[in-house]
Amino acid sequence: YIAPNNDDAATYLANDGVNSAYLDGLTPNNHDGEDTPDYIDLDSDNDTVPDNNEGNDFNFDGIPDQTYTTIDTDGDGLDDGYEGSDVNDGFDVNDEINDPANDLPDTDGTEDVNYRDLDDDGDGINTPDEDANGDGNPTNDDADGDGTPDYLDPDNTPDENAVVVMQMVTPNSDGKNDFLWIDNVELVPNNTLRIYNRWGIVIFEADGYNNINNVFDGKSKGRSTVKAGEVLPSGVYYYIFNYEQNGNNNTDSGYLYVSK
Repeated sequence: YIAPNNDDAATYLANDGVNSAYLDGLTPNNHDGEDTPDYIDLDSDNDTVPDNNEGNDFNFDGIPDQTYTTIDTDGDGLDDGYEGSDVNDGFDVNDEINDPANDLPDTDGTEDVNYRDLDDDGDGINTPDEDANGDGNPTNDDADGDGTPDYLDPDNTPDENAVVVMQMVTPNSDGKNDFLWIDNVELVPNNTLRIYNRWGIVIFEADGYNNINNVFDGKSKGRSTVKAGEVLPSGVYYYIFNYEQNGNNNTDSGYLYVSK
């Protein structure tokens, strides 16, 4: 990167509008050697994650922290979404990114910043190959469920002791998802599960859920418009699973689907 000089008006005019730092011309960088130069390339390293994401994801969750607003308050050519803390700071070169090599996201701290690094987390697996579900978008793959996508997580091996609610019940006696399965529930016997319908009414509650004889099999077991023991209507329900593990109290909540 070559920063512009602080030319005065006379110098600017004498150079026909070319800043004095660039009198010998500029050759735009083309990092991937394909497509177009970086400044007009939406994915400079061709790793399937757009530059807008990799250059603006400072908390490494796979989601860009800034978004385009279509507003340029100080008229400097930089959209307010990328201005940082002060959207009206005038013609500040690069705004708050004064040292791109160190100020832009770089997960592994080697090679290059993420938007020009084919292996963002330095685990030896290129970013395009960390697309576990094969949908062409590595940002939504998180094998260990820790909130950091695999392409930014050098250690994404799932925790063998993780407690995971499967969120699907199909009470049709076909031997598949006949009841709500909770991975590793045997490791957390001190637990409580409550399931609610869309109106917030408890339709199932149990202490010591165990995947054996104390399970939710799609039937009502609480205050509900459906009689206890009858299969609930197909639809989305909300669960809250509280459990104690390694001396810590944990809460897992979310939606589960019942389908006859």
